[in-house]
Parts: sequence; C-alpha cells; structure tokens
Amino acid sequence: MPTFQGTRQASGMPSVKGPNAVKNFNGVPLAASDQDFRITGVTKDSTGAALGGCVVDLFRTVDDSVAGRTVSDASGNYTIYATPQLTHYAVAYKAGSPDVAGTTVNTLVGT
Repeated sequence: MPTFQGTRQASGMPSVKGPNAVKNFNGVPLAASDQDFRITGVTKDSTGAALGGCVVDLFRTVDDSVAGRTVSDASGNYTIYATPQLTHYAVAYKAGSPDVAGTTVNTLVGT
C-alpha cells in the first residue's frame, strides 16, 4: 500500500500559474478566481520513494463530487486546481502488479 501525500502549495512545490482556459474534470471552464488556487502534492510508494504516473482524483468533501483529475509526473508531483471555499480530498491509483492506491485527509483547500 503506498503512502500518499496531499499538500498545500506551501509545501515547497513550485508555483505554476494555470492558463486562462483551465477546465474542471467535467470540461466546464473554471471561474478566473478558481484558476489561482490549487492543491499540490506528491504520490509515493510504501518506502517513501516518488511514484509517478498515478491517476489523482480530487473530490469535494461536502458531497464527494469530483473536482478534478490529473496524473502525477515522473517525480510523483501533481497539481489540481481547486476552489478555496471548500475542503477536498485526493485519491491516487496506479494500475500494476500489484495495483497501488492511497488517499489524503479530507481537509485540503486550494491555496
């Protein structure tokens, strides 16, 4: 079972400003203000080594609806745009032999 870190941008991850036409998981453009907020983290395996190529889904805590989806890069880094008015949690999954998965706490907010 991998460990899975979901952190706020203050974690030392580089800040990357999103393009003007960022869309959520359902293809709906986000409001300009939401594009300025993100949740960043690192997917890791059970030994703490970076685990790239994980599908990361972000959910709204209040109703478990999908807020966004991305794939972690080769170093395990991911960024998902998120509204700062709600709390979220992330679930990571990587198919393989064996499959691995993990989740964060449900109190993440876009910063």
